[in-house]
Amino acid sequence: MNGITNLGQTFQPQPSTGSTEPCVRADTVVIGLGNDILSDDGVGLYIARRLRQRLDPRRFAVEELTVGGVELVERLIGYRRAVIIDACRTGRRAPGALTRHRPEEFMRSLRLASYHTIDFASALELVRRLGGVLPEDLAIFAIEAADVETVQESCTPPVAACIESAAERIARFLEDPASWRDDP
Repeated sequence: MNGITNLGQTFQPQPSTGSTEPCVRADTVVIGLGNDILSDDGVGLYIARRLRQRLDPRRFAVEELTVGGVELVERLIGYRRAVIIDACRTGRRAPGALTRHRPEEFMRSLRLASYHTIDFASALELVRRLGGVLPEDLAIFAIEAADVETVQESCTPPVAACIESAAERIARFLEDPASWRDDP
């Protein structure tokens, strides 16, 4: 883990803004997951890029990751709130549908874990047991994918069409969590 740890709080170095104001760490982390060369699998990354342009960096740290498991959970340490955005393929919703989930729903997820790490829920529990300070509020947003296997640096048309609206809806959720409604 990079940064300075003091009394259980980790402080990450922040880039200089040229300001003489003290540096304040965002209390919310937004993490887009995916692989942007595997068609719809990159949608979490694309939405994170849109959110980085919309959100106040003093309040929201926006990151892009291509890994899950313990490496993902380590990125959550020290934040009060966290949002994770990723593609999913359930076949129960139309491609591009956006839904919100809780960590408990991913007890045995293959998507939020790699073959070389433990699954997401187990990683959360492990970090908690080791004394890691994890967000008290964690939301996972899933975008229904049509194709996560084709090597192509763009999403399928129905998933690409949802990127702007998904970013807008997640930004609205970050400001007012009670406003959230899943797509049908």
